[in-house]
Amino acid sequence: MEDDFDLEGLSREEARRYVTGFIQSLQLTRRDRAGKEAEYEKWKARTKLAADRGETELAKEALRRAEEAHARLSSLRTEERDLEFKVTELKRRLTNLEKAPELTVDAEALLDRLQSVTDPDQETNESLAEAEAELALEKLRRRMNEQSEGDG
Repeated sequence: MEDDFDLEGLSREEARRYVTGFIQSLQLTRRDRAGKEAEYEKWKARTKLAADRGETELAKEALRRAEEAHARLSSLRTEERDLEFKVTELKRRLTNLEKAPELTVDAEALLDRLQSVTDPDQETNESLAEAEAELALEKLRRRMNEQSEGDG
């Protein structure tokens, strides 16, 4: 049930569509419940009418159908209450999501940073590159010193 409430990772538009889906389910359930209430009342009335007329078999059949309609009606009422709770909570969370600032992510920079944090050889590679640069600089200095001594 908790998973139904998770809007994390959804864009605002996706979250709105997600919540709208639950609202539509609630509306359909309400419509089904209203229809099942009417059906239950119809079979109750038929049961009474058949019993009043002394039609025992007809009354039994009408009662059986009334009980089936009542069972489904009870199930729909429970489903409707659950959906009402979910819709209320999802609307609250959607409102909070829409009030929160929308963050943007530079995927390339994030990937570079993640690789530098997770790559154990990154520090070693940087140290080696630094050492190579120092060696190259030292060789260049020697050559320049040799050339200046040779010119002088």
